[in-house]
Amino acid sequence: MKGQSRIHGLCLSVLHGTQTAAVPLGDWCMLNLDAMLLDIETKRIAPDITLLELAGKISLGRESQKIETVVQDLLRQNERKLIFDLARVDHMDSTGIGVMAYCFGTLNRCGGEFRIAGAHGKVLHLLQITHLDKVLPLCTTVEAACTSMGARPPV
Repeated sequence: MKGQSRIHGLCLSVLHGTQTAAVPLGDWCMLNLDAMLLDIETKRIAPDITLLELAGKISLGRESQKIETVVQDLLRQNERKLIFDLARVDHMDSTGIGVMAYCFGTLNRCGGEFRIAGAHGKVLHLLQITHLDKVLPLCTTVEAACTSMGARPPV
């Protein structure tokens, strides 16, 4: 049962913003834990630019801490230009906002460059209502982010 958990007692349905529904004590509830995970893929897209493709949810929990760890590892490898592709991120909460701000600040202190590409829907709206769209460099696409860093877009 990889990716699933049995929770006994009161079960709240919180996945994908569905209505909260309590299950009576004594019943079992199956939650698909894979739906809550964050997937991070790292790719070199130009000689000096690394792309982090993020998919899933950037929210409170250990999964979001992985982003900071990946950035720290890349900085140790002397990678200084990072693009976060958020096109497949469907949810972000205040933890995600904090992670984005942390990564931006860390790269700035190291003399690096940081771009966010592909933010849309609720994620883009969150960046706008927190006014981070005025602080963090947002690009509509990965190609536009590459161009803004002075590189040719990936083919």
